Amino acid sequence: MASIALDEQTERRLDKLRAAVRRRTGQPISRAELLNQLVEDAYASRSEVVDMFRTSQAYVADEDSGTVYRPERELVPGGAEQPDE
Repeated sequence: MASIALDEQTERRLDKLRAAVRRRTGQPISRAELLNQLVEDAYASRSEVVDMFRTSQAYVADEDSGTVYRPERELVPGGAEQPDE
């Protein structure tokens, strides 16, 4: 398996998700297992995932307050969906 670098916030969130799975199911789950499942779920709804990246900026920061938020997405018209497989 390839190694990927995650920022601290993403690592914390991943670990919180793992803890929630362990609490609710009673079964431990590795980071790799969790990431595999998340990718599988995202792949099943890949057009929604692609839509998240169709804006010029996924997140913006308000210059006055410093608050980071996700603006309304403006979708770019595209052609017919093509299967990835």
